[in-house]
Amino acid sequence: MEFKILFGTETGNSEGLAGDAQKELTDQGFKAEAVDMQNVSVENLKEYKNILIITSTWGDGDPPANAENLYNELKNSSGIDLSNLNYAVFALGQSFYEHFCKTGKDFDMFLEKFGAKRLAPVELSDDDFDTGFPAWLEKIKSTLLSKS
Repeated sequence: MEFKILFGTETGNSEGLAGDAQKELTDQGFKAEAVDMQNVSVENLKEYKNILIITSTWGDGDPPANAENLYNELKNSSGIDLSNLNYAVFALGQSFYEHFCKTGKDFDMFLEKFGAKRLAPVELSDDDFDTGFPAWLEKIKSTLLSKS
């Protein structure tokens, strides 16, 4: 099973987690590749079968700079068919912001709106990704192994 691990980051945390996920999934026998969101478009999403999105929210609800194009493309599109896509979202944020983890929540909403199939509920991480991320990734691996 092949996976693209898309990361949206300002400070590098999401990119680091994407690398961790790539290693973990590869070690489990999956084909996994971490991909900077700035290199992904809706057309790419139509070609992918399985993605993990790992993204932070910047400031008070904005996507990271490298995720802006894909975010806006999804936000402003209609009639996209992503029904062949499986996905899960890990959202990083800080709960003292009014729009806690907004970017991750929005990506989850956009993908669901266009028919993609959620592998697990969006995971909201309040700066606790050192413990929350491994548990989330274990849930994803369990889900995948039960489907294969």
